[in-house]
Amino acid sequence: MLVWPPGDIDAPPVLDPPKPRVPRGIIALVTVLVLGAIVAVVVLSRRPVPGMGQLPRHLENRGRVLVVGDAELTRVRAEGSTLVSEARSGLSDLLDGTDERAFTEALTDEGFGAILADERGGGELGEAPTVRERLMHFGSFDTLACDYLTPAAALYEPRMGLVIDPPLDEALAHVARAILSGAAAPRVQSFPEALRRIRNVEVMVMLSDRGHPRLWRSARGSSIARALVTASVVARQRWSERQAAMGGPIDLILPTLDVSVSLLDEDGTLGSCSPTFVEQVFTPEHGVAFDHRGTWRYLLPDATREEGEGSAVRAYRALFADSDMAEDSLSRDDVRAYRMLARRLAVSPAPVAPRPSDPPPVEEADGSVGSTVDPLEGWAMPGADDTR
Repeated sequence: MLVWPPGDIDAPPVLDPPKPRVPRGIIALVTVLVLGAIVAVVVLSRRPVPGMGQLPRHLENRGRVLVVGDAELTRVRAEGSTLVSEARSGLSDLLDGTDERAFTEALTDEGFGAILADERGGGELGEAPTVRERLMHFGSFDTLACDYLTPAAALYEPRMGLVIDPPLDEALAHVARAILSGAAAPRVQSFPEALRRIRNVEVMVMLSDRGHPRLWRSARGSSIARALVTASVVARQRWSERQAAMGGPIDLILPTLDVSVSLLDEDGTLGSCSPTFVEQVFTPEHGVAFDHRGTWRYLLPDATREEGEGSAVRAYRALFADSDMAEDSLSRDDVRAYRMLARRLAVSPAPVAPRPSDPPPVEEADGSVGSTVDPLEGWAMPGADDTR
């Protein structure tokens, strides 16, 4: 470019030095590096989180999902679900508290349908663990059900609908004792709505002598009411079939036995069957359980500890052997292994305390078949419909 010196038109023009040009090769290199960085960020943000297994499939169609732990888990992609970091939820204070019911109620109020809990932190639980610590250590809850377990994360969902409060819980034990004593089972319509609400459940009725289980039966049904009636009827029938071995007719012995009603909840399908992982996820509150081609078998928590001698893997081997299956069936593709949680709802204490010096009742000594008076006559469950 030609430029005349200022104030001197006759002076010869001065030629500006040429501006340096960036070589096209360097421009191309920088462009490639920038684009590569962008692509790397996108790829890294979409790469799978290690150790998740089939969990993304179980995450589908959950709506808003609360992520507890490392925000890295928000990278998980599942159709029909939006993962929200705990830091953006406003639930941190409740997570750091110990009131699981208050947390679960707030969770549902905020529109969350599930929780994805990071399980990679490790460490030991304290004496009074917070909700956050329990979630991040494969814990069990009354108000939250675990759906799926992997080494990296666990999927939980609210189950407030299966929390039975007084007086309905005590009423369940009363009904179970009445049916066990020979009373006609009440119609499902006579139960309160909370107990006949349609949902897949499993109810267990147990007869115990001073803390020692004598007999129990569980039944699956489309409502708590239906499952309770079925389990109670079957338990009475089973005792009657084995009354000689049980010490006599149930109508003689039932007054000396406690009757308890529990919900048997699935609490997490195992996403890995490695022995280390299996031992890690089973707590003292859990029993081992599996589903095989529509048939399910389980050991209650106490039996799991006894049969396995403290090992969930050994307890599974004993359960498979008792089910006429190979002891190493845990890794079979057609076996779904899961944790089972027994949540006791209520106990009907024995109305007559047995004395150690009393001889056990014997069937041949007394042919009594129980009272002819229906214990349910004139009685209605609290909150029950008038329909009969």
